[in-house]
Amino acid sequence: MISFVMPARNAQEWTHRALISLARSVEVLGWKANVHVHLLDDASDPALGIMDIFKQFRQLSGLPTTIVRFHNNQHYSRVLSAALSLATGEKVFFLSNDMVFTPEFFKTLHDVSNLDPAIGIVRGTSTYTDSHPEHTVTPPFQLRTLDDVVNFSRYVFSYWQMHFVEDKLLSGDAVLFNRKLIDKIGVVDTRYFGYFGDVDYGLRAIRAGFKLVCAKGAWIFHEGGGYVRDTAIRTHADPAQLHAKRMMTVQQAYDQFRNKWDPNLPAKCQDLPGLDVPDLKRMEPVDLHQYLPPLVLTPEVGEIVGA
Repeated sequence: MISFVMPARNAQEWTHRALISLARSVEVLGWKANVHVHLLDDASDPALGIMDIFKQFRQLSGLPTTIVRFHNNQHYSRVLSAALSLATGEKVFFLSNDMVFTPEFFKTLHDVSNLDPAIGIVRGTSTYTDSHPEHTVTPPFQLRTLDDVVNFSRYVFSYWQMHFVEDKLLSGDAVLFNRKLIDKIGVVDTRYFGYFGDVDYGLRAIRAGFKLVCAKGAWIFHEGGGYVRDTAIRTHADPAQLHAKRMMTVQQAYDQFRNKWDPNLPAKCQDLPGLDVPDLKRMEPVDLHQYLPPLVLTPEVGEIVGA
């Protein structure tokens, strides 16, 4: 069984586009009988119709789909933890709603995840790769249609095939988790508000003996900074102010990371070279930092929405 999990907060046009590309990719790959989709509405503005988009996808795609509506914003770490808690597949794809997916992307991540039993998490390349500029691949021409995206993704695979490289950290914008990793270390530390939950999870994965890899032949289109950009467009907010607010949140999350793992790390996030922490990776595993149990969806937090 393969699980797809995609959260969304507003950005209805991007969300709709992402779901169309997901459904089309699953159809082309012939995976329909072996997948389950989990769609998580992170307390979007009801007027923007994210729930309607989710219900339409469930009705029209023919894919088994669970829809969860959170009552309050869970933000990245809690949404990712909820995803890992809900998904039951041997392969769990965690997706962003500001992306356009392709059959080659999903199949390459899936196949690379089977190349080495030590591989715990696989990511790909895209037009925008947060914290991984080395994995940014920009097409030499403008992509106008879904077919353009699919064709360029096919071209990237034809060049790189199944080649992969190891990563030093996890930036979880669109990644595949192997079940054996989830069973070993559990879910994301939800003490992180919006950032560093993925960096922390990747560190725990490495300490548990797993590899984080990038499948260079797996490419997708990614808007990048989806929620922040969507907020700026809808509210006409000053992008510079939104960025400053975001960086303040990043620093607060880094402070949490630093307090948890090593208070001797640089005080400012940007002073941590490449966000690499080799000494922490070599430390003996500590149970408190290693396995965190799945989250339980309570009525106070959210609800599963029926047909």
